[in-house]
Amino acid sequence: HLTEMETEERKRFFASHDRKGSVEHLNHIDRVIAVMSGKGGVGKSSVAALLAIALRGQGKQVGILDADITGPSIPKMLFPVRLQPGVTPGAILPVESSMGTKVISINLLLPHEDDAVIWRGPLISTAIKQFWGDVLWGDLDYLIVDLPPGTSDASLTVMQSLPLEGILLVTLPQALAGMVVKKAAQMARKVGTPILGVIENMSYFICPDSG
Repeated sequence: HLTEMETEERKRFFASHDRKGSVEHLNHIDRVIAVMSGKGGVGKSSVAALLAIALRGQGKQVGILDADITGPSIPKMLFPVRLQPGVTPGAILPVESSMGTKVISINLLLPHEDDAVIWRGPLISTAIKQFWGDVLWGDLDYLIVDLPPGTSDASLTVMQSLPLEGILLVTLPQALAGMVVKKAAQMARKVGTPILGVIENMSYFICPDSG
């Protein structure tokens, strides 16, 4: 099933590109951390979800902003049953996981979870800005931002528009993955975003039979 916004739908759902979020002044978020890889399939969304779960387990108030507009996976990881955000005249209300983690993702707003989002870069950037400024996050200790692969519109929007504490890079032990993740690191340095660390996912496997 394919979904492409018509002109009138865009006007209703998205406000002007540069306006301030309707509830941004009501949100109090201490730290915003983006999880980035540059390459797909390295477990970036898994790391973002597990990081949020770990912080929530420490008693922190945590939210996840799924900035992967065309390939969202956070809702499928965290919710066994598909939920929909609440919508008020002035704000979007994030859904909450069983642990109390607040989540917003484009997949929670689509009619069907397997609908394809066919949007150009500017519309993707606008959606991310709305997820920041039009979602009533409330008081959060941490907001984890799950970025899509690549170093283009979505990543640039997050780095330039959100008050990032820094980014966490996720890679695999293969040379190919390392090469692509280095591109993401270079992007962060050029934009002036601090790199908090690098996680090498799937580094090794312990055979349960032989150890």
